[in-house]
Amino acid sequence: MTSSHVFSVTFLAGLLLAGLPGCHYYEDFRLKKTQADVQEEKAELMRAYRECLKKYEGEPQKSREFCAPYTQSLREIEIRNGR
Repeated sequence: MTSSHVFSVTFLAGLLLAGLPGCHYYEDFRLKKTQADVQEEKAELMRAYRECLKKYEGEPQKSREFCAPYTQSLREIEIRNGR
């Protein structure tokens, strides 16, 4: 091997190794972003659920009927995320 080949191989190996930590940080960012999105979705559902309960405060039957989809969605999110 000539010195230019050794340099090329060393340079490419260095680039590869330099890029690996970046991949790890990107993966970590995606995980945190996904967790934040799930938390935001839960918060929106809780707000809507509270509004529904407030709207049907004096009518328990309607409250159960119309607000049940919110509780079901919240349960599904909890199951999906294992919490």
